[in-house]
Amino acid sequence: MSLRRLLSLLPLLGALLLPSLHAADSSPLSGQWRYDATRSTELSPWKSFDLTLAIDGDKVTIHRRLGWARRDYEDTTEFRLNQPPIVVPAPWWPDNRHLGAYATGDKTKRVSGVLLEKGRILRLNTDQVLGTQQGPREVNVLTDFKVSVSGTQLTVIELRSTRSRPIVYVFNRVPAATK
Repeated sequence: MSLRRLLSLLPLLGALLLPSLHAADSSPLSGQWRYDATRSTELSPWKSFDLTLAIDGDKVTIHRRLGWARRDYEDTTEFRLNQPPIVVPAPWWPDNRHLGAYATGDKTKRVSGVLLEKGRILRLNTDQVLGTQQGPREVNVLTDFKVSVSGTQLTVIELRSTRSRPIVYVFNRVPAATK
């Protein structure tokens, strides 16, 4: 094959290879996930929980949508992997399970995260001050987002400094056609 012919094929080869290289870099955690109530810790005061994860290089975006009847709550947290904690707004604490604990003080939380196990696990470290009847309480939450080998199930395990038992949420991947 002549050099001229080979050079003329390079743009075509690049066009064919770039999508597959990008797909290899995308995280198996990325996508839209729907809460499976039958396999999870009870979600009270919510009935539905949709989670969207986007991991692009070192940028992570977590979008949560919780709902019950006509009441909805949405929040988005963005941060960079392997960086010191960032401060994000937390005007409300939707994870309250009738505990009498609420966002207080400056209504922020500090979040940092790392990817583990070749990108199959996202571990978040979150610190927040909550208001309780006994006064302000510092709470640390370690959260692992772990995708199954098949890529169809996401297990989220929360370890809270204020609880002796973990909270476990199981999500199923939402197929692209039903989003």
